[in-house]
Amino acid sequence: MNKVKEFDLPPEDKHRRYFRVAGITVCVESDLDFDTVRFKPEFAPFSVDGPGSDTVTLRHHFQLPDLDGAEPGEEVYCKAPWAIYRRGAEWLYVGIMPPPDDTLHRVAVFNAGHTHGTICSPPREIDWIRDCGWPSLSLFPTDQIWLAPLLADRDAVLVHSSAVILDGRGLLFVGHSTAGKSTIVTLLKYAAAANAGKPLDVEILCDDRNVVRRNPDGWQLHGTWSHGDVADVSAASAPLRAILFLKQDTRNEAVRLQDRREIWKRLLATLIKPMVTAEWWRKELDVLEQVVKDVPCYTLHFDKSGAIAEKLIDL
Repeated sequence: MNKVKEFDLPPEDKHRRYFRVAGITVCVESDLDFDTVRFKPEFAPFSVDGPGSDTVTLRHHFQLPDLDGAEPGEEVYCKAPWAIYRRGAEWLYVGIMPPPDDTLHRVAVFNAGHTHGTICSPPREIDWIRDCGWPSLSLFPTDQIWLAPLLADRDAVLVHSSAVILDGRGLLFVGHSTAGKSTIVTLLKYAAAANAGKPLDVEILCDDRNVVRRNPDGWQLHGTWSHGDVADVSAASAPLRAILFLKQDTRNEAVRLQDRREIWKRLLATLIKPMVTAEWWRKELDVLEQVVKDVPCYTLHFDKSGAIAEKLIDL
């Protein structure tokens, strides 16, 4: 396989931007002048001034390599829009289109730990980015493709969920796509605004993708920029107080769950699985097993009155 060429960057800060999520700093580098580009607004809360103690690098180049006749390595996944290969200590991501279109639209090479990636895009995307904004840090359809394996090495999982910090405590809401993940955070937001007599501190982390990560003091809940219907996102974090499986109902009640096996199965269904390997599964299943042991889990029955806010405070 022809090696994707690295490129030298000018020293000016306009070719680098930094973002932090779940304690991980992402350095985004490009030969494109970032002063001529605007990032999508959801990235603003995650923007930081420089590298941190755990920094990964995404380096962008707007020229596709020549892959004709090259041997990509062992194929581990192939379904549009991606073909993914393992070659030695590297991961090769090749952006492909469904048949009969065989247009190559992106090539990326990551090291084994996904802490460094060189991402090559076609030159035509420069004008599109300047017109529409930088859509994801990797320019992939979603950043979860590279973030999920990165988190697996850090005792963390990326969960299809909504989450809030309620009076300093992290609450994670999980359920299927129509269970009400966006609804519940919106209800809490409006309940906080309407509750003038008894101040209620509610901060939405994200209504679609959130990170649960173990630190020395226990499990911490972190927001991401990958939101759904609710545009509010936050880079804040809080101790994870409870996991709540959503059930829209005519009553407002949190019912404690005791069957760990059933909890584990339900939580497993919410795990983001962009590209799985046996090693990735082992790490993530170990994390989920420990989360279920350590964090109280509930079925949350709720209607759309907003009365559930008081139940969650009592929780």
